[in-house]
Amino acid sequence: MDSAAMLPVAAALVLGALATALDSTSMLPVVAAVLGTLAASVAALRWYLCQPMEHIETGAQRRALYPLGSPINLSSKEACASEGVKISQQIIVLADGTQMFSQVLRPTACTPNRVVVFFHGYTSHGDLYLEALCDLAREGAVVLVPDLPCHGRSDGLLAYIPDWFAWVDQVWEFLGQTVPPLRAAGKQPLKVFAMGLSMGGGLVACLSLQRPAFFDGLILVAPMLMVSEELKPSKLIQEIFKYVLKPALPAWPLTPSKPMEDFDFRLKEQGRRFTEFNSLGSRGCKPRLATAYEFVFVFPIWLEKRLHQLQTPFLVLHGAADKITDPKLSQRLYDVASSKDKQIRIYEDARHCELLSCVPGMAQVIETEWLPEQLQQTKTCIRDIAEWVAARS
Repeated sequence: MDSAAMLPVAAALVLGALATALDSTSMLPVVAAVLGTLAASVAALRWYLCQPMEHIETGAQRRALYPLGSPINLSSKEACASEGVKISQQIIVLADGTQMFSQVLRPTACTPNRVVVFFHGYTSHGDLYLEALCDLAREGAVVLVPDLPCHGRSDGLLAYIPDWFAWVDQVWEFLGQTVPPLRAAGKQPLKVFAMGLSMGGGLVACLSLQRPAFFDGLILVAPMLMVSEELKPSKLIQEIFKYVLKPALPAWPLTPSKPMEDFDFRLKEQGRRFTEFNSLGSRGCKPRLATAYEFVFVFPIWLEKRLHQLQTPFLVLHGAADKITDPKLSQRLYDVASSKDKQIRIYEDARHCELLSCVPGMAQVIETEWLPEQLQQTKTCIRDIAEWVAARS
């Protein structure tokens, strides 16, 4: 049966059960029938909401679909065959048994002289950015690319982050296992830089505020510091969401929000195809309620109180036309952070995903062409990052 037909079926079940139960002389059958039917209706509704991603909700399902050694798309396949770069894959097991998938890009034509840890964005995964990150590896960086918990081939209910700081603790545990060996791989300890896109950029800021000396530098690409007002629903809907829906249905993808894919690129069709061909993404489902709560009401408030404490050298890059994360907030970070080594790049007309995603292989994946200015934008962003990191290595 088509998923859209499940809701009227569920409603019919409720009405039928009530009609049957009301003919009974006892209230117990009425209550039992109503509760049973409501439970069935709730299950049907959840199935309807999650159906597009039900085959990839768990990390085990996602790894079964793409086992180790399997590139996820043509862009990552081309990256794996790229000259001058060797890519390896690994599973890191955390203390609680959580499995985190990651990839390591190593230069083959030169001796590594730095480490870059790249953190992807919400509902994304590392494979989407391997092609762009290969350019950093060819410049001499060992690039560590984890799939964050609840994303990609790592464990966790897809895109479900019910506790931001517990999630960050998992990332710290992963870094504790992976970064020290990479840092010690050279004749002298290599400098380690954290690079994050969107949600990953917010994560980088959080990590550096928690442990200022862990990274030698930060690259924040269109960072999610707070959620753009353009993506938020009305205040009334926010209150209902905060005090009614989220406590009752934390894992349900019910968050009222505008479709983010319409804001990813200059052309809406590009964003929709990018979402469609992201085989480990949320497949068009809304954000889960608890995740949205952490993104809107927990992490941003914590961060706002501490922006001025950011001491680590950083480069922040943002598109002036970004409607998903606000470039004004990146400017605010630059203005108030206490770091003595900080730079900002605001790119005119650039949208949220155009800083790292407009590469030739990805155009083949989504079966469309990038505009010349989009291709140039990604090249410029990668070049600016490579030059900034090289100057501090």
